[in-house]
Amino acid sequence: MKNTRHPAVVDLLGGTSQSATTRTPKSPKPSKAPKTPKPPKSERENPVQNIRLRYVAAAIVVLALLGWFVLRLFGGEEPAPTALVDDTSSIEPTLTLAATPPPLDNEPTPAAEAADLCRTDPGDQKSGSGVIAAFEHAYYVARSGDAVRALATPDSPLPQGAAIQTAGIDTVPPGTTHCVRITPVNTTDTTGVYTVVLAEMRPGQPPVQWPQTITTKQLDGRWFIDVISK
Repeated sequence: MKNTRHPAVVDLLGGTSQSATTRTPKSPKPSKAPKTPKPPKSERENPVQNIRLRYVAAAIVVLALLGWFVLRLFGGEEPAPTALVDDTSSIEPTLTLAATPPPLDNEPTPAAEAADLCRTDPGDQKSGSGVIAAFEHAYYVARSGDAVRALATPDSPLPQGAAIQTAGIDTVPPGTTHCVRITPVNTTDTTGVYTVVLAEMRPGQPPVQWPQTITTKQLDGRWFIDVISK
């Protein structure tokens, strides 16, 4: 007889069903590789933050340098003095005479700038210094040899007026100016010895100084030039 048992029924004697013997066991599915965990969001943002920190640090350094420069510029420190150059090529030079007269010699020396004691006034015959100023004024301003000789004593070794005119005054170009500084050396009621520095400024030429020693004398209440030496 044919076995009428259902194929799914297991044989009580230990046999297996046909379906059990004929089924092919399924192969297990391969397991998926574990995904690599993503780093935390804070770790991914660190490079951006580092770049920002560098820019901030650089900006702080620049601001510090600017602050230091502003403090130096507007602070209490005084800038070092700067030499100034004046264009005086078109300005007529003035004279200032040295406190001590230059050595007495026969050559003129370059004149310095004018001082307050340097006289250009007409002078007078009321004192030794007054007659010296009058003498130089007659020579350079009045340009009169006779007026110059009239201010000297009769027995002075100075030449006569005509010689002073031709040999002296006429050789000085018109427009020449002068300035005389007078320093007393030895004075009495009737005589006076002075050191004199005469500055002469001829047009278009450098100023020069003429050092002199002048002796004056009082005659009949008026002062005269007696001797002029170098």
